[in-house]
Amino acid sequence: MKRIYLIALLVMCCCFVMGQQTPDTATVVGRLQYVYALKDVINDYVWQGFANKGNDVPLIYYDDTCCYVVNPPDKVLELFKAKLVYQGDGINIYRTKRIDDTPFHMHVTFTDEKDRIDYRTPVMRCSSLEQTGKTIPDVTTVKEWVTMVMHEYFHGFQFKQAGFLEAYETIFAACPQDTLSTLQAQLEWYKESIEQENEQLLKAIDAPNLDATKAHIRVFFELRESRRSKLKEEQNLDIISAEQYMEITEGSARYIEYQLYKYFGDFNLTNAKWLYTVGKNYFYATGFNLLRLLDKLGIEYHSRIFTDVTAVEKALREQ
Repeated sequence: MKRIYLIALLVMCCCFVMGQQTPDTATVVGRLQYVYALKDVINDYVWQGFANKGNDVPLIYYDDTCCYVVNPPDKVLELFKAKLVYQGDGINIYRTKRIDDTPFHMHVTFTDEKDRIDYRTPVMRCSSLEQTGKTIPDVTTVKEWVTMVMHEYFHGFQFKQAGFLEAYETIFAACPQDTLSTLQAQLEWYKESIEQENEQLLKAIDAPNLDATKAHIRVFFELRESRRSKLKEEQNLDIISAEQYMEITEGSARYIEYQLYKYFGDFNLTNAKWLYTVGKNYFYATGFNLLRLLDKLGIEYHSRIFTDVTAVEKALREQ
């Protein structure tokens, strides 16, 4: 039912746009309407609050020669000559010149520079499907593109939650953000432990009963605590807060991707091993699997993980 509703909505939107705008503008507006329709789907079926007005994040869409900005802050309208090209469904879309010459965007930005449009507030930036395909050739369809967009858009939602930006600044002032990936790449024992920990998470998710699930959780924490202790002893590095933060940040964004793949249909997680197996940035997979494990155990976490980065590990330790 939800898929039929979304398709019907987009058909109506695209018909309206095609009657009002040039074909190129109509294509962009249709894609941006699709993004916002999917925000509602995620809000209703996956993560409540995602589509709330207070959690909205401006979106800048980079086309070949111009930018389209959805729900721009006043500063954008002050700095750039922007023309309103669409208004409706709770979104206002403006067209302006290209804001920068960076060839590819798919990320959320914020800064401490007061003259910037993203001063201490998240702004979502994404390249068009066509530009994305030039950088990432495997992305050839709107569904693939929009899944990437929603992953990044969810980061914007995270940074709209009370204290999350402040936690980011505090944690990574003490531990550079690339520390975890560097350790994984340079220390074989660290990498091996990560893979073993992730394997325990997968076994816990697939375990046939609660006792077996809890047994795998215990082994997971034994491995994790041993790795963290060894790192502290050998290099005097405390990565606990950084690891918890990154697992929540990237794990939940990957969780959104996963839910969208299921929503689109014809999806089998077994055939998408990159979602749940360790890659070069392990915290994507371990974070994603931690949340799936909480789902299995019936533990509510959506309302608290962005205000308490320790919440996921706390919940599992109590099992």
